[in-house]
Amino acid sequence: MKTLVCCALFCLPLKHLTITSDFGYRFHPITKQYRFHSGIDLRAHHDTVYAIIPGRAVLNLDKYLGINIRIINDSFAITYGHLSQILAIDSVKAGDPIAITGATGCTTGEHLHLSIKYKGSPIDPLKFLYELTIKTKSP
Repeated sequence: MKTLVCCALFCLPLKHLTITSDFGYRFHPITKQYRFHSGIDLRAHHDTVYAIIPGRAVLNLDKYLGINIRIINDSFAITYGHLSQILAIDSVKAGDPIAITGATGCTTGEHLHLSIKYKGSPIDPLKFLYELTIKTKSP
C-alpha cells in the first residue's frame, strides 16, 4: 500500500532517464557560448512525458524551449521543453501523461529539457528527483 501512495505523490518525467547535459555552466551546443544551463537534458525519442508532481499545467511557446509546458504547484514551477505534442493542460496529477518529446525550439536534436524553479530560483532537477525518491522510500 505504501508504494501506491508514494507513486501518487510524484512520478519520474520519462520511463528511462539518461542525462545528456547537466545542470550548471556549459558551452551551449548551438551558440557556443559559456552560459548557465538551468535544467538538465534527457535522452528521448518520441517518448511520453509524465507530470512529476500535481499542479496547474500551462502551455508556452518559446524560441529556445520551443513548445513547452510549465507545471505550477505551490512554490515549484517545473518546465518540460522541446515538446512535439501536448497531451494535457490545466489541472494534472503526478503521473499523468502531459506531452510527447520532440525537437522544437533551439536544439541539436530530440530530447527533453527539464528545469525546476523553487520560489523563482533554479534548482538541480536531478537532486530534486533524488530527494523525492529518498523521502518516499523512508519508513
